[in-house]
Amino acid sequence: MTDLPNDEYELIARAKQGDVRAFEALYHLHKTPIFRTALAISGDRHLAEEILQEVFLRAHKNIHRMHDDRSLAPWLYRVTVNLTYDITARRNRGQTLLKKLTDWLPSPLKSPEHMMETQELQMLVLQAINQLEIKQRTVLVLFYLQGFSMGEIAGITEVPVGTVKSRLHYARRNLRKTVLADKRLLGAMAYDHS
Repeated sequence: MTDLPNDEYELIARAKQGDVRAFEALYHLHKTPIFRTALAISGDRHLAEEILQEVFLRAHKNIHRMHDDRSLAPWLYRVTVNLTYDITARRNRGQTLLKKLTDWLPSPLKSPEHMMETQELQMLVLQAINQLEIKQRTVLVLFYLQGFSMGEIAGITEVPVGTVKSRLHYARRNLRKTVLADKRLLGAMAYDHS
């Protein structure tokens, strides 16, 4: 049994020729970030698993259209986002885990001394994220969780960079407004000033 190469471009070329092991290697290379993206946008583990399967079924079906000299990642993320939009709109689900978003909340609210538990603040943020409309949640997930640039997000979501910037701006503003309006957070702030 020979080892598969780590070079994604070679794997794509081999998969296009029908090499099942090469396609499996591509799957293992991309499955975790694709799953996490679907999970973060949808908020539903089972739904994220379904989306992951559907994304790779489509990738397998369309592998012959892929360029041998480009990563599959942008195409995979685009399909993931579009599928998640469609399915989530039908199921009207929220999204989960975005710990990095607490970084831009006012600093006294981040310290353990001023919050009963860090988990409580994270739960507030997650609940606020679930209240955002799906397009705002999506740019937050892609920007903060996956670390994509504005240009990359524009390509994935198929909208202009200006639209991505606008969605991210309003998502942050709405998230901050919702979190800071939460009475549990106000209790923590009152404790801080007593």
